[in-house]
Amino acid sequence: MVTKADPEKKKKKAQVPFRLNVLFLVVFFLFSILILRLGVLQIVNGEEKRLESEAVEEVIARKEAPRGKLLDSNFREVVGNKPFFSLTYTKTVDTKTEDTMRIATWLSKRLGVTEDQEKKITERDKKDYFIAKHDIKELMEERLSKKEKKLSDKEQYKALVNKISEEEINRLTSEDLKILAYKRAMETGYAYSAQRIKTNLTNEEVSIISENLADLPGIDIMADSERIYPYGESTIFGQVKQIPKSKMDYYLSRSYDRSDQVGISGLELQYQEVLRGTKEKSVYLTNPKTGATIGEPRTIPGQRGKDIVLTLDMELQFKLEQILEEEILKAKPLPGNDLLKSAYIVMMNPNTGAIRGIAGKKYEKGKFINDSYGALFNSYEMGSTVKGATVLSGLHKGLIKKGDTFFDTTYTKYGMNKSSWKNMGNINDLDALRMSSNVYMFHIMDQMIGPEHYTKTYEEARYMYSQFGLGVETGIDFPNEATGYRGIPPEGELGTLFDLGIGQFDTYTTIQMVQYVSTIANGGYRVKPQLVKEIREPTTDGENTGKLLTRFEPEILNRIDVEDEYIERVQQGFWQVMHAPGGTAKSYFDDVEKYRNPAGKTGTAQRRIIDPKSGRVVEKHNLTLVGYAPFENPEIAFAVVVPDGTPVNGNQRINKFIGQRALEAYWDLKKKYGENAATVTGNLTKEKEETENSAQ
Repeated sequence: MVTKADPEKKKKKAQVPFRLNVLFLVVFFLFSILILRLGVLQIVNGEEKRLESEAVEEVIARKEAPRGKLLDSNFREVVGNKPFFSLTYTKTVDTKTEDTMRIATWLSKRLGVTEDQEKKITERDKKDYFIAKHDIKELMEERLSKKEKKLSDKEQYKALVNKISEEEINRLTSEDLKILAYKRAMETGYAYSAQRIKTNLTNEEVSIISENLADLPGIDIMADSERIYPYGESTIFGQVKQIPKSKMDYYLSRSYDRSDQVGISGLELQYQEVLRGTKEKSVYLTNPKTGATIGEPRTIPGQRGKDIVLTLDMELQFKLEQILEEEILKAKPLPGNDLLKSAYIVMMNPNTGAIRGIAGKKYEKGKFINDSYGALFNSYEMGSTVKGATVLSGLHKGLIKKGDTFFDTTYTKYGMNKSSWKNMGNINDLDALRMSSNVYMFHIMDQMIGPEHYTKTYEEARYMYSQFGLGVETGIDFPNEATGYRGIPPEGELGTLFDLGIGQFDTYTTIQMVQYVSTIANGGYRVKPQLVKEIREPTTDGENTGKLLTRFEPEILNRIDVEDEYIERVQQGFWQVMHAPGGTAKSYFDDVEKYRNPAGKTGTAQRRIIDPKSGRVVEKHNLTLVGYAPFENPEIAFAVVVPDGTPVNGNQRINKFIGQRALEAYWDLKKKYGENAATVTGNLTKEKEETENSAQ
């Protein structure tokens, strides 16, 4: 029996193929996309991805960051950075000579060349350029002998260079030399090391380069800087230059690049690791087999170096330098001062070791040279200023007692014929310091001579002096501090032993002298001199100072092995020098209100030097002065050294004039800015300091 088909069933059967077709179409479409993508990866990007899959090495190119700043104790910038833009080139191991030549040609036409760039071009550079302009294979074929052609590639090239004539390199045009200037700079650096090829770019040059960076592989514009000195340069600050060859291995072992700028002297060297910025890094993926770079580098931003805050007050520093210059010019025309040309002064807090000012000036060829460095490295016989240490040694060892008297007249023992600057009659230890007796010191040194051999006394005396910082490193935070010269005593002669006791045998530096007088001023504690008091994070816009990272506290190096009563005795003697009748500096420092009741000691040391004009040996004198103020509660100590002057007819006064004016300048600045401000501008508030300290 025939029945009719169910319409609903027919409809359902018709819908199934349609859905399958749609499904097949979608699957086909997805597979097509997948195949297309695989084709792109394999055909278009296959080589790059293959290399990338093999890239197991990262090569990092670094760009220098600006150095940290140096700020004075009042947070005024004394060494900063002048920003500018530099053009850099980073070559890779697969950089080709033709690429370098193309970019150098492009740059020379659009940027021009400075005189400094042209000066660096050597004759060898010109020969290399001549070869690069020609077909090197043809040149070798034409110019090398059969024997030379059998040499290694390197030796063949060397032989070819020698065959380039002077006439040929002289035919290079001015355009050739411009191209060569850039090519030379681009090839100087090492692979993956950003090399400066032009500095101080103009805005127009920056714009031109920026618009064409895509066509200049390896070329970049780097924010750069150079050191500036708002208060003038100083040898204490130091210099920044490219790594010296002698230090190359040292810095390379510490992850520096050969083209880096580093501190080579002064505080720039001492605090190199602090002032050094964190470099911007460009991380390249490289193929370990071919060395080829893959893709664009990944950039990690850098940061400016940390700032250091000095103990120096630049306003006082400027005053001290001015005082030295003016007093040298006033003293030079006086009879006997024809060879006087330099002077040094250091002012330091005797309780903390903070150097408030350190100045040195040298007058040569009609102009002054900044020689603050000399206060740390030039050593001299200091004369009577060291007699405080001699008296203390005598008291401590029981060689004399407080108040012991000797008759000051010409000393003739041991066949010597030595005397003080005048016969003083019966004097005690205080009189000896006040009037600066040599003979009293001779008696102390004579008592010190041991029963075995007098030469042991030298070491005994020097050990006592070293406790004050004389003849040893002071510990100042500065590279390669000098310690002075220890005289070599002639065998069997006692005269130089007595000279040692009056400061005319061993030599000392100005910084040693200020540490010595500070030790007496503060009651017997040898304090480490400090030029830096803080390290801070680099400042950002709108901030006077960055976050405090480190504060250097005062450091006691040793307590001298002398009883307090004896230190007080010498302190009293130093006070009499400047205030009691007959004191060698009374007429200069007895104004208690003006100089705040100072104490100290004058000194004059004979010195034999060669007169550069006559060639004869002449006698000159080092004129020195040490002191501190106020006497009751010292807050500033100072040492003045003026080599090669004369004491004739009172012309030795330059050391006292410098000391007068230095003390006056210090107190005037303190009065100007208030009791709480030996500091001037930019002091941090108490609240800010507490906030920073709690955040550490």
